[in-house]
Amino acid sequence: MSMFIPTRSTNPRNNMRNNNQSPSADRIMPRLALGVVLAAACLLAGCGETQKPAAETAASEEKATGLSGQSKLKNGEQLIPKVAKRDISEDDRADFEKVLARYMSARKDGKVADQCDNLSSGFGKVADASPTLMEARFNQGAVLQECGQEDDAVRIWEKMPKYGPAITNLGYVAWRKGDTGRAESMFSRAVEVDPLHTIEARNNLAQLLRDRARRASSESEKKGYIGQAVTHLRTVLALDSNNLQAFATLAFIYYDMNMLEMAKLVGTQAIKKGEEIATGKFDEEKTEDKAGGEKGGKKSKKARHAEAAAGDEDGKLAKEVNVAGEGTGYTKDMKDNLALVFNTLGLVELKRKKISPAISQFKKAVEMNPKLAEARLNLAALSLNNRDYKTAEENFRAVLGMQPKNFEASIGLGVALRGNKKIDEAETQYVAAQKLDSSNPASYFNLGLLYQDYKGGDKPVLQKAQEYYRQFLSKVSDKTPDSLRRDAEKRIKDIDEIYVALAEAAKMQAEAEEMQRKAEEQQKKMEEEMKKMEAAEAKAKADAPSADSAKAGPAAGTAGTQPPSANGAAAPAAAPAATSGAGAVEGTPADGTADKETGKAKGKKTKKK
Repeated sequence: MSMFIPTRSTNPRNNMRNNNQSPSADRIMPRLALGVVLAAACLLAGCGETQKPAAETAASEEKATGLSGQSKLKNGEQLIPKVAKRDISEDDRADFEKVLARYMSARKDGKVADQCDNLSSGFGKVADASPTLMEARFNQGAVLQECGQEDDAVRIWEKMPKYGPAITNLGYVAWRKGDTGRAESMFSRAVEVDPLHTIEARNNLAQLLRDRARRASSESEKKGYIGQAVTHLRTVLALDSNNLQAFATLAFIYYDMNMLEMAKLVGTQAIKKGEEIATGKFDEEKTEDKAGGEKGGKKSKKARHAEAAAGDEDGKLAKEVNVAGEGTGYTKDMKDNLALVFNTLGLVELKRKKISPAISQFKKAVEMNPKLAEARLNLAALSLNNRDYKTAEENFRAVLGMQPKNFEASIGLGVALRGNKKIDEAETQYVAAQKLDSSNPASYFNLGLLYQDYKGGDKPVLQKAQEYYRQFLSKVSDKTPDSLRRDAEKRIKDIDEIYVALAEAAKMQAEAEEMQRKAEEQQKKMEEEMKKMEAAEAKAKADAPSADSAKAGPAAGTAGTQPPSANGAAAPAAAPAATSGAGAVEGTPADGTADKETGKAKGKKTKKK
């Protein structure tokens, strides 16, 4: 089945969308969450800060975002650095916990906006009373941003020049406003001034570097950017081995570098990590001696937890391990990141030309995150290739529900409708796509194909098809595949040949109709002659008895005999007639004949005597 979806090639493999692409604009990353996080302090002597994920409403409004403003810690795991003890009073600890509890309750009930001033000022009062409790001041701004008061939040974060999460959020705000240079500067600064809180800043830098690598003018330049991005991501995973966002980005980078085995390995690890976090069932791990870096034997969960909490003597990073054994379930953030992983694994399978496994991965991506447009577009494109028009139509419609101006999905839906024999709907969809981008040649080609192959073979319909093909050729660019140009030119020529064939067929049809007309006229004349002959014969037969009666009528009248009886025998005379001297009897010829015979008989008898 011929079709044209406006991508780099009509080959379904190249129709796939990778994780960082957007149909309408460039994207940093396809994640939808900003990741504003309220920080909950450990509040124990010698303990660092533990971050608790909070609402992400500010980010959910940005469909094309992928940068996040603060560390997202999964399942309670976080590297806890060796930091100086902070002088935090018990009252301040209790006040912080109270405000945090109120926030969590309001968030659960969806009433943060209603209590915005109360919650924000509550964190502010704690920060005023305990300036070293940076989490409280950061949370004051985070609540304001969640309530839509981003300018107020920015003013608060700008007064925290040494706190990484605040600097990272300032970088995100700059990126969202289109200032990529300032965003990258902020992320780098966060890593430099506060290396203890670098997870999200490094994730964001990795994504910016990845995109820069894809636009690099030389292979060496590309490798340089990729190397920096991978270093940031490996650092993130060293700090937080359960950071699914880092796994997702790293898997895609390896795919983009055509390192398919590495991409699949990282993706598989991410899926396993997600399952462990969701279920709370972790595989036993061999740990390294924190001081010497030598591998040791297996340690109990309790021992690992104590070691992580205490840190090491020389200030190296230690890792806190979840010992509760209770899973978090698949949270929304986990599902969003795993959806990206499944989408990348689908691209890996597709590059290996394994269509069925690719479809399976894309379906898993959609199940994890039904709003991941890239996965739906990939699934829809492969479904078209497999003539599964129902699945294709469903997913293209879903994408247009999220992105009404997505030209690619609009054209794809038209192709799916055409495959489902919804011809009029397909035409309407192509026209709608044309309105989205009249300069794109795709809609013209598909309309021409629709008229040529699905609207009948009448000359006016074919003329309309040619018109669309000519419009297509007038709008092609260097991005239009040469095969499509040749196809359009051939189709125009084919239709011209069809015109000649139609004219010849029309001539032959006219001749055949003329011959048929003459034959019908001849047949009609013959039928009329036959009818005349039959009528003449019938009349002749009807006139024959009348002629016989006319001949017999005078003799009967002379003899005065009875007419023949019904059975055709001669009727006897009414009375004996007077005999003549010769013995003859007058009457009808039949009677005379009979008398003669009688007379002969009598004569024979007389002779015998």
